[in-house]
Amino acid sequence: MPTLTERASEWYELFNRYAGDLYPGRYTLERCRELAEMSDRISELAARKQSTIIAHNYLYPEFHEIAAQVGDSLGLSLWARDAGAVRVDFESVYFMGATAKLITGDDTRVFVCDAPRVLGCSLVFGTDHRWVEKWRERNPGGIVVTYINSDVAMKAISDYICTSRNAAAVLKAAVEANPGKRVLMCPDKYLGWVTRAMAGLSEEVVEIYEHHFSGFHACCYVHEKVNPASLDRMLDEHPEAELLIHPECGCASTCLFRVQNGEIPHQKAYFLSTEQMLWHARKSPAKEFVVATEKGMIYRLRKEVPEKVFYPVADEVVCDFMKQNTFEKLLRSLEEDRIEIIFCDDCCDPREPYTDDRVTHIPRSAGRLAMAAIDRMLAI
Repeated sequence: MPTLTERASEWYELFNRYAGDLYPGRYTLERCRELAEMSDRISELAARKQSTIIAHNYLYPEFHEIAAQVGDSLGLSLWARDAGAVRVDFESVYFMGATAKLITGDDTRVFVCDAPRVLGCSLVFGTDHRWVEKWRERNPGGIVVTYINSDVAMKAISDYICTSRNAAAVLKAAVEANPGKRVLMCPDKYLGWVTRAMAGLSEEVVEIYEHHFSGFHACCYVHEKVNPASLDRMLDEHPEAELLIHPECGCASTCLFRVQNGEIPHQKAYFLSTEQMLWHARKSPAKEFVVATEKGMIYRLRKEVPEKVFYPVADEVVCDFMKQNTFEKLLRSLEEDRIEIIFCDDCCDPREPYTDDRVTHIPRSAGRLAMAAIDRMLAI
């Protein structure tokens, strides 16, 4: 068992080797010692409270080192369910913790380390539930396909949920199962545009949610920063590199069009979820990759595929909401048992769930409807 000093030195070397350019100046030896000290206390409390810590790919490197599992939102939720976790401390944004609670149900206590508004998401904030409800009124029998990066209220008024990995398959299945019915895909417009094109469906059949609401566009504000100019610059600088691009990216539809037109070689550009990026990098013969997603993913790629080189598409592609997760907050959450996501007997509006300093609520009726939409996806 390494001493505290040895682990601090190990983390200092590891974090600066694989993430020094991502977070300049963050990982001093002193800070790594503080993190190592907190990790001891976190591990002690997690063991005492039978907590399983899971962390999203986009979090800081220290979370990758203490988590029982690192991955994407749905994958982590399914993993927690299958592992039979008694308690889960889900280090991510709030809606991901809520999805984990839907999937694990009453069998697992689920905690996040800060309030829903702090651990927010532009996709959630930019979704106007009432607009979607009115769309249904305008399109009787219409089908709603919703990205998993959404809140419980949005999932509850949806027919199908999809992920970035399976979006095209789910959209095609929804259209085929409901002939003659109009389909709305939301809330990420960039993912919607790319998915509709990849599924070979028309605007007459599939409408994309593009509404602007509460100061946010219908997209991930982080991926929106990825533009054609940044892609071109990186590909010019690294001509042998393959491009791994998340379909949420603001330039994703433009990039797909350029691939189809031959402007970018087909064998050099891949539209992938975060987990697919890892799988692809392991088996690809390429030695270099330009990665177009939140730069936290770069640490995992570099650490798990160390024989290859990964470049972030741009320094500014960082999610401030994800980065609100810190060891200090996780430690407090474990010490004080906050903030737990619990079911309630319809005590609140799912669009504005009751939240205090210790708990946040999911109305059971909304939870059942949301889980039904998830189950339709899982059945495809």
